[in-house]
Amino acid sequence: MDNGDGGHADWDDIKTFVAAAQTGSFGAAARRLKTTQPTVTRRIEDLELRLGAKLFDRGLRGVSLTRAGEMVYDRALTMQRASLDIERLSLDHETPDAGEVTVAMPEGIGGYVTGLEVADFVRENPGIKLGLDCGFYPENPVDSQVDLSIQLMDASGVPELTASPLATLHYALFASREYLETYGAPTRIEAAVGHRFIYHSAQVSKRGRWGAKTSAFMELAEPAMVVNSSTVMLHAIQRGAGIGAIPTAIVAVAPDLVMLDIPPLASSTVWLCHHRETAKTGRVARVAEWLGSIFDARERPWFRPEFIHPREFRDWAWPAATARG
Repeated sequence: MDNGDGGHADWDDIKTFVAAAQTGSFGAAARRLKTTQPTVTRRIEDLELRLGAKLFDRGLRGVSLTRAGEMVYDRALTMQRASLDIERLSLDHETPDAGEVTVAMPEGIGGYVTGLEVADFVRENPGIKLGLDCGFYPENPVDSQVDLSIQLMDASGVPELTASPLATLHYALFASREYLETYGAPTRIEAAVGHRFIYHSAQVSKRGRWGAKTSAFMELAEPAMVVNSSTVMLHAIQRGAGIGAIPTAIVAVAPDLVMLDIPPLASSTVWLCHHRETAKTGRVARVAEWLGSIFDARERPWFRPEFIHPREFRDWAWPAATARG
C-alpha cells in the first residue's frame, strides 16, 4: 500500500497499533477507536508491511506483542502521549474549564462511589465531558486514553506517574440477615470456612497480599461462586447466596448487610494516579478535586486509614443516598 509518503508509518496506524496492544485484541481496539475490526486489521497489516516486521502474535484469545512489537510500542506510546499532551494544553489555554476528561476506575468504585455523585458534578461543570471507564478487573493502567486513574495498586514507583492516596478500604465478611438466621453467624474466621463463600476474581488472584491468617482462610474456603463484578457480588450476598469479603464502605449504600463479628480481613489503599503533566490542565484538576471531595474521610469515616465499625456509620450518611431518601 503506497500513500506516497516514502514508506513512513501513518499516524492513524500508530494509534490503532497502540489501542490493539493495550486492549489485547483487534475487536476491542475497534470498539475503543469507534471503528470496525476489519479496519483495525488492515491498519495493523499496513504498519507491519511498512516496518517490515511482525508486531503481533495472533491467537484464539486475542493478540500479544512480539519482541519487535514491544520495541515499537514503547516508542509509539511516547509519541501518542506527546500528541495528547499537546492537544490538552492547547484546549486548556483556550477553554480551561471545558473539554473531555476520562477517569478509569474499578467497577465497584464506579458504581457505588462516583456513580452516586456524578450528577451534581455534571450540573456544576457543564463544559466538562466526563468519561468514566469502569473495568470489571481493578487493573487500570494510566494509558494514553486516560487522564486520571483510581486504582488499588501503588503506581508511585512509575517515573512518569504521580500517585497520591485517595482513601482506605477495609475488607470484612458480610452476609444478609436471612443467610445468618438460616446458617448461623460465625464469630471466628476459622468457623467461617464451612460457609458458602463468594469470591471476587480479583481477591482470588491477589491472595498473596492478604495477611497470613486471612490468606489461609482464603485457601481453605471453597468458593460457592466466583464473580468479576462487584455489583453481582453485592446482589448475591444481599439475597442470601453466601458470605463475602467486601469493603465496609458498602454499608453506606447497602445498610441491610450485616458485618460478621470477625475483625476485618485486610485493608487496601485507593490511589489516584495521573501523568505528571495531565493534572496541570484546568478541567483535569477540577475532576481530581471533585474525586478528592467524594473520598473525604473526614465526612465519610469508612474511608479512614483506621477501621471504623459499620455500626457507627449511622452518624454519617452518603449525601446522594440521603437526598434520595
